[in-house]
Amino acid sequence: MKIGILGSGALGSAVGGSLALAGNDVELWDINEAHMKAVNDNGLKFDAVDGNHVIPLFACRPEEGHAQDLIILMTKTCDSDAALKSARRHIEAGAMVMSAQNGLGNEVRLAAHVPQEQLLYGCTMMPARFLDYGHVASQAVGRIVFGAKNEVASEKAAQFAQTSAHFTLEFAPDRADTVIWQKAAFNCGMNAVNALTGGRVKSMANNQDARDLVQAVASEVVAVARAGGVSAEYQPVFDHLANSMAKHGEHKASMLQDIEGRRPTEIDSLCAEVARQGEDLGVPTPLNKTLATLVTLKSDVLNGDYL
Repeated sequence: MKIGILGSGALGSAVGGSLALAGNDVELWDINEAHMKAVNDNGLKFDAVDGNHVIPLFACRPEEGHAQDLIILMTKTCDSDAALKSARRHIEAGAMVMSAQNGLGNEVRLAAHVPQEQLLYGCTMMPARFLDYGHVASQAVGRIVFGAKNEVASEKAAQFAQTSAHFTLEFAPDRADTVIWQKAAFNCGMNAVNALTGGRVKSMANNQDARDLVQAVASEVVAVARAGGVSAEYQPVFDHLANSMAKHGEHKASMLQDIEGRRPTEIDSLCAEVARQGEDLGVPTPLNKTLATLVTLKSDVLNGDYL
């Protein structure tokens, strides 16, 4: 299968590397010229759970890529529109497009650029680190759970499902929304708190009050999902948080990495979106609203908006 990874930073490159190791023909698409050059010159260096790999891949800007069966969108949500515009030629040629991003509402953002019969949506479960240009790492076997809201897209989607030692693409239209909301609950708690404290995951793991706070933030998200008709559950989210704190203590949440890199965060599609939907549904979300305000303010201050 031919797969283009649209947005090949740490996570996109790790997903692309994993899918290439599974036997797929993968291209990495990004605008980071130094990273793309390193991959083309030396292969993608991928430190995976089963050892270190050097994977020969073609990397380029999206508009320079070859025809693909599937495009997996891995950019930050704030970069979705620009990325999809850059891939317009591939979309018009009929490629299926799958959002596998963090946050809520990605299928709506895709729908502005992608016909419904080509649109798939899901989320990724995989931590990743950017070590250097052309070099990424992941401490876990990855997974994307995805679905479709269009009958034609659903019929096409099954061909993309696969499982390997490094990565799983799971077509699960009956629970894609549940998985997306539960992942959002995890990210709202873990990423937002981590972004504000500046510590690695282990800093929260060693503080009971911090663990309680993260769980309370996640609980608000699940409550909003359930009020909106999504069958999200609390315990899987709590288990995911506990597992992350136990096994990935050295990891820095992606939102913290964005803060440190003076880049826009995904807070608007996470805590802020939960607060907006909670208000519409009559579900209180004081913690998510507070975190959204603080992360936005911190990002603005660090980027000089109030200096």
